[in-house]
Amino acid sequence: MRSNTRALYTFASMLWAQSAEADHLSSSYESAEERITRESGAPVPARQRQWIWKLHEYESFWAAGGKSPRENTRDRGAIPISERRLGEWARYQRRFEAELSVYQRLRLDVSPAFQWDPQEAGWHRNFDKCAAHLRRTGQLPTLTANDPEQFAIARWLGRQLRHLRDETLTKNRAAVLKLLLSEAQRHN
Repeated sequence: MRSNTRALYTFASMLWAQSAEADHLSSSYESAEERITRESGAPVPARQRQWIWKLHEYESFWAAGGKSPRENTRDRGAIPISERRLGEWARYQRRFEAELSVYQRLRLDVSPAFQWDPQEAGWHRNFDKCAAHLRRTGQLPTLTANDPEQFAIARWLGRQLRHLRDETLTKNRAAVLKLLLSEAQRHN
């Protein structure tokens, strides 16, 4: 993960340099992450060190499990405290986005683990699975008991079709879903 954090730092640093938005706070976070990822041993201000370590911990959790840390679930006790704290940290970043420095926002933008709108990202992941299934098989996913992954995608699609019928989907989601249905009809 260390080399990955270095690559993410390098990319965010390059984007920040290109943005021409030089501010002292961004500079302090950028140089702190540069020192941390290079393991230079140079002193890093406590606030910047804490934020960067938390981000790296968040990304490590995602890399290890393939999912972002959660802060809530029906059985809150089922979430380990360390995961819940990381989920709370991410929520705090989203809530106070305007107070983050330009570099911090760019760094979160390039992070594969962090989503500014996790629900929207989840919707698009499920949609992409439906579209991939359609491209692979020529059919929309169906409720097939012997294929749990297809079953889950089909259930999700069924809920979205119900929302489409009831006109409770956002315009963007409805438009994308209608395109998927048109593509499915072309296959039949």
